[in-house]
Amino acid sequence: MSYTNRWTEVTNPLAEIHPAAVVAASYTSYVSLANYHRAVVVMHMGAMAGTQDLALYQATSTAGAGSKAITGKSITQLTATDDNSRVAIELQTEELDVDGGFDCIAALQTPGGTNILELTIYGIIPRFPPVPTTNWDEVID
Repeated sequence: MSYTNRWTEVTNPLAEIHPAAVVAASYTSYVSLANYHRAVVVMHMGAMAGTQDLALYQATSTAGAGSKAITGKSITQLTATDDNSRVAIELQTEELDVDGGFDCIAALQTPGGTNILELTIYGIIPRFPPVPTTNWDEVID
C-alpha cells in the first residue's frame, strides 16, 4: 500500500524528557489531546542503577487540574537488568474520562535509583491533518 502523507504530518511530539540521568520522580508537562485521536508515550532506557516506573495521568487542563491516573496505563516495573530497553504506552482518547472533561495527559516517570532515560509523548492520528512541524528541528523528505 502506498501512503501520500509523511509520518511527521500525522505525528507530533508534544512533550518530552530529554536524555538525562534521573534520580527523582517527575512529570512531563500536561499536553492537550483535543486535536488527536490517539497518543503514544515512548521511553528509552539507558544505564539503570535501580527500578523504573512509568504511568500516564489525565487532567482537565494543561495546568494539571483534577489530575488522576489513567487505569491500565502504566508499565511493568523495569529493573536494573533492563538496561537499554524501550517501552511504549498507547492511548486512545476515548480511554480518558471525557465525560468529566479530561483531555490532557502527562507521563510520570519514577526511578528507584539513578537511571538514564529519554521519554516523548506523541500525538498521533490528528483530527485535522497535517499537524504542525514546529516541534521538529528538521524534517527530511
